[in-house]
Amino acid sequence: MSKLIPIDILGHADYSARFKKSKDSPGLAVFATEIDRIREQNPNGTLLLDAGDQFCSRLWDGLSIVETLSFIGTDAMTLGNHEFDRGQAFLESCVAHADFPVLCANIVEKETGELVKGTKPWVILERSGVRIGILGLTTEYTPFMVTAASFAPYEVRSSVALSKQYIPEMRKAGAQIVVVLSHFPFYVDDDGGLSGELYDVLANIPPVDVFIGGHIPGDYAGICHNTAVVKGGFGGNSLPHVRLWFDPEKNEVVRKECAVHRVTAVVNVKEDYRLCEERLVAPLREYLDEILAIAEEEMTIHLASETKLGNLLADSAREGAGAQIAYLNATSAGGGIQPGAVTVEDILSVVGYNDYIFRTEMTGRQIWDLFELVYEPERFGNNAGLFFSGVIVSIDHTRPAGSKVLSVSLRDGTPIEMEQEYTVATSEYMASGGNDTSSLSKALIWENTQKRIYDALFAYLRKDGTMRVSPEKRLYENGTPENNHAPF
Repeated sequence: MSKLIPIDILGHADYSARFKKSKDSPGLAVFATEIDRIREQNPNGTLLLDAGDQFCSRLWDGLSIVETLSFIGTDAMTLGNHEFDRGQAFLESCVAHADFPVLCANIVEKETGELVKGTKPWVILERSGVRIGILGLTTEYTPFMVTAASFAPYEVRSSVALSKQYIPEMRKAGAQIVVVLSHFPFYVDDDGGLSGELYDVLANIPPVDVFIGGHIPGDYAGICHNTAVVKGGFGGNSLPHVRLWFDPEKNEVVRKECAVHRVTAVVNVKEDYRLCEERLVAPLREYLDEILAIAEEEMTIHLASETKLGNLLADSAREGAGAQIAYLNATSAGGGIQPGAVTVEDILSVVGYNDYIFRTEMTGRQIWDLFELVYEPERFGNNAGLFFSGVIVSIDHTRPAGSKVLSVSLRDGTPIEMEQEYTVATSEYMASGGNDTSSLSKALIWENTQKRIYDALFAYLRKDGTMRVSPEKRLYENGTPENNHAPF
């Protein structure tokens, strides 16, 4: 009987350059030390795989992020949707500087049909004498989640079709273990089963040993279709871990185990990692520690329901743009604010992206149609909400698609007039058709205010010195959204 070979696969997603220790993240030094703690138990048989959303940070440039991913020993990475946020030149530069394989089989250049420059569809790496094939895939929803101009050079191909092509190709090239490293979301149903993009692909491709997901918060480890499926790693708070037992005589994996480790305070942080974190954070400390306002109460973001914090974000965009109405996608925010001093770092932990604010003229009918579109059950999205300011909206989710909006009024209760034009502001992302709203936004003429979301929000908070929002409701709902997959 041959001796089984243990192979350990650590796979995390959406670390998002959370290098600084905070209330929401353990920091680079702790995260990297935890990786090493597990890796050192099987130094010749461990892989560290990154499932994407890494290059675009509000604080650090892409090359610093790539260098840090190399420093902690990343073995391979797939692209996430946010890798495309800053356009083609930025992405290609990051990929070119990576000393580990960057994978993405299903996004190609429109003009040439070639993969993103510098990427590969798959790679085979060897650990403990076992050849491990890794296929990289990015969510097919990426065009809906990136500013249109940034993604314009690219198009998405079928993940299922390419998996059917490349998995046998990897096996033929000698892969004894096959891993799909994806930036796919998935959901755990009430009965414990899986649904969503990852499951839809897994159920329709040749057998694989491991499938790593990402894109939305939430830790998961389990066996599905005889495949170890894991997701986690947001902000470095957890570390998914798959252990495979490979039988060299049978030339196959004979046992699979998987878990998600919570990354807690590590007693003996490695000095190299501590120094690396300090080098990255020190130049930003004064900026991050600036107090913008005082919060009188706790405020939390919920993606699919009205919250005071979401209302405040929309209010600041409306005021910053000098508009009558503003709306923002809820998917660019998360977390919350605690009572007391609110710093720049606190705001950055809640508001994910710093787009320019765009402004346009919309008729009352177009504003009404916007809310019908957002609550359309078949619309892309993992949430069903907008943050908005300047209007009061009543929705009946029990009514058929296209007739859910009952009323839209101005703040004083006056119903909007369908033919009248109103000045409306939103983010560059939403102005470009983000979150599958292009059927409406592309018919509008947008003006860049040259003011960014952070500029407007910081000015709004500094002006009053107190973080408060009007208590009046803006969204009245009957029933619950049909397309709500909000993770928080």
